Amino acid sequence: MACRRNLRPGLLALCLGLCISLILACPGGVAASPVNVVVDADSGQVLMAEEPNALWYPASLTKMMTAYVAFSEIKAGRHRLDEPLIVSSTAAGQLPVKFGFRSGEKITLQQALNAMIVASANDAAVAVAEQIGGTESSFALRMTETARRLGMSRTSFRNASGLPDAQQVTTAADMARLALALLHDFPEYYPFFSQRSVTINGRSLPTVNGILVNYPGADGIKTGFTCGAGYNLVASAKHGNRRLVGVLLGGGNRGERASEMASLLNTGFSRGDSDLPSLQDLSLKIDVSEQAPPPIRLQAGECSQTMVAGNSANPGAIRLAGWGTVFGSFSSITQAQQAIAAAKRRLPAALAGKAAPAIVRKDYEGASRYSALLTGFGQVDAGRACKALWDSNSYCLALSPQVLGNPNAVWR
Repeated sequence: MACRRNLRPGLLALCLGLCISLILACPGGVAASPVNVVVDADSGQVLMAEEPNALWYPASLTKMMTAYVAFSEIKAGRHRLDEPLIVSSTAAGQLPVKFGFRSGEKITLQQALNAMIVASANDAAVAVAEQIGGTESSFALRMTETARRLGMSRTSFRNASGLPDAQQVTTAADMARLALALLHDFPEYYPFFSQRSVTINGRSLPTVNGILVNYPGADGIKTGFTCGAGYNLVASAKHGNRRLVGVLLGGGNRGERASEMASLLNTGFSRGDSDLPSLQDLSLKIDVSEQAPPPIRLQAGECSQTMVAGNSANPGAIRLAGWGTVFGSFSSITQAQQAIAAAKRRLPAALAGKAAPAIVRKDYEGASRYSALLTGFGQVDAGRACKALWDSNSYCLALSPQVLGNPNAVWR
């Protein structure tokens, strides 16, 4: 049984009761439709909102607060962008999305912030937290304290990266408050969120924020994904002198997240801003439908689906991030899926758990071929993955982000 947030109060109570008694059917919360809010960045008026106070898992939107606290420290003179930072073994061991920093590697705080914001690197987020807070847990306390000061009354943080934690929750309205705080309090640092790639010590990764290249006027801010959260996005865009901030929590996939955000922003720009409630007004009343615990947006089956890119029905629906490893080109999707499964069995568990499977369709002389890949690696881990497969006499080729992102690139 699927439990939805838009039920009438009586039915909602019944549905919640069934979910509690049938936990296998609705583990960890109720299934839910995406929630959203669109705000005028200058006036703070809410142009549209759908359950903006509903509790949700922030995923990597968490890194917006990690950045806010870091910027606060830098602006206060207690830390510097160019100060040296030594990556700890704890930071280097973060999974699954990471830049690939090695334990003991020396970088700057600015480089760590770049990797965290542009590539959504969890190892960088922990490195920033440890540099400023000593430990990630103490830094997370500071994050929650800052959230309260900013009026984010329903948000709590437990880590700096956004990795799953049942007590780390937020709302669309609270994330809009944080985005506006970043824009207004640290305009000099906002360009961190506009970058389309990051290069550190010879390693490069593209931005994970596809809205930057797909929506006119977009110039930030952050994406997030976990199975529980679904596909989250906070986006800011300017048309003329007007800036809007949109928040979408719980998209079903990357394509849905991007198209829904584009629709929200388009509608927002078409509306005036007179006689509308303010963002501050939203916290004064929490509807019955927003009282539920955070949902599990995507169940395990939905979350583990292999991505398919380049098919004629949905071209460009996904964006392959990071370094990839390709294991061959096949005549069917099924064969490619089998190749991915075989490759994952041959990889060390630590590497297999980091990567997202992907199948890329390439058409050659009228025939379609399907390349089997694992993506989302850093450069070092892509090399390690291929070495592990070579050692088992299997084919593997590491592909850079530039090659993965080139629709005209050819590989076996």
